[in-house]
Amino acid sequence: MCCRGRRASDEGTTVERSVMLTKYAYVSSWPILDRKLGSVSAVALDGDGNVVIFHRGSHVWQLSSFDTNNRYQEATSGPIAEPTVLKFNRHTGDLLQQWGQNLFYMPHGLTIDHEQNYWMTDVALHQVFKFDLNHSTTEPVLTLGTRFEPGDDMYHYCKPTSVAVLKSGEFFVADGYCNGRIVKYSPEGIPILSWGRNSFILTRTFTLAPGPVPESFFAIPHALALVPDRDLLCVADREQGRVQCFHTGNGTFHSQYSSSQIGSRLFSVKYISSGGGLLYTINGPQFDLNPAPVGGYIIEMASGNVIGNFKPNNSKHAFSNPHELAVTDDGLEVYVAELDPQMVHKFRIISPTRSVTEPPKSVTRNQGEKMYESGHAPSGAEMNSALTAGSIGIFSIVSTLIVTSLLVILMARVICFRSGQGSSSRIDEVPLRNMGDEEG
Repeated sequence: MCCRGRRASDEGTTVERSVMLTKYAYVSSWPILDRKLGSVSAVALDGDGNVVIFHRGSHVWQLSSFDTNNRYQEATSGPIAEPTVLKFNRHTGDLLQQWGQNLFYMPHGLTIDHEQNYWMTDVALHQVFKFDLNHSTTEPVLTLGTRFEPGDDMYHYCKPTSVAVLKSGEFFVADGYCNGRIVKYSPEGIPILSWGRNSFILTRTFTLAPGPVPESFFAIPHALALVPDRDLLCVADREQGRVQCFHTGNGTFHSQYSSSQIGSRLFSVKYISSGGGLLYTINGPQFDLNPAPVGGYIIEMASGNVIGNFKPNNSKHAFSNPHELAVTDDGLEVYVAELDPQMVHKFRIISPTRSVTEPPKSVTRNQGEKMYESGHAPSGAEMNSALTAGSIGIFSIVSTLIVTSLLVILMARVICFRSGQGSSSRIDEVPLRNMGDEEG
């Protein structure tokens, strides 16, 4: 169970309990587009249920894009010329609105608040913008940070990533790739408090003690999600493969979530109140010997267990570098922004969520064992069916052993007649992407 100040994970439980199985189908015909997108860094839902994406057009984040002081090296090329913000009808996929041309250099985060203000972050500019579309799509009503100037005080950022806005108008900025902190502001943009320290191995300037990284350390706070019914702010701690949650009032640590199913990198998190509170997450390419599959994972907050997932069901649209996601309040639809291939994915729930009994994680069930739903005892017919299936299974195993023994003898004879011909084993290398190719 997840509790205050403790880690929630998917490690062993010894008691049977009910979990919720959530399954999604991939909607391959959405959206309707007449152009090629750039890297899609963000996706959000507006108050009318429309889907809005933020993309990078012709600009690509490469290793050469920033110098060792985190200053953007391609400013002289100018901002992205094409519209970077596109709004689609959630149901039909039709393009409804586009704007954002000649404004941004390297888009990252997009949040649409309860008053329909658009909050955007640009990692090249090191700035955060608030747009009121009723006022203007070219002039922000609030700008934080200094243009092209990285820094670490309350009025400078270093590659800020995301924004979350409370109903009070107070807001949080995740800052970001270099500073590894969260900053809270008043509605007017006056700093209130800050917490967190950068633990990303490539940029930190100190040595951490061996063992698990403590709470409130971030290896890129990459995305934010509010949990309003618990007054929490949850942070996708990207390179530490975990979600950390904090009290919105004072920034103190509350809980964290991780799972071996998700792996060592976790790019985004969103929250819905259904099912007692669920965290929707996406991971990314892993640099481990046995990497977790790239996909979306749903975490039950009460237990910390992964209780569902979502990813394209065909190789043509398989995830490669998913970056951000959005979820409808009822959890019926999920949208995922991807850097490469440059696209936005849509998923729709395919069946009502149902409750089943999950076996204890420390117990391994035999493959042929019949599992019964909680509260349902097996009937006589089911028992006979199970016995018959068991008998067939035993016969199948014995037959397999006999055939395998014969094949071993035959192979041994063949190898003996091939003297002087050695054998070698090969372990396929795990393909690792160049880190600079999938930054962001």
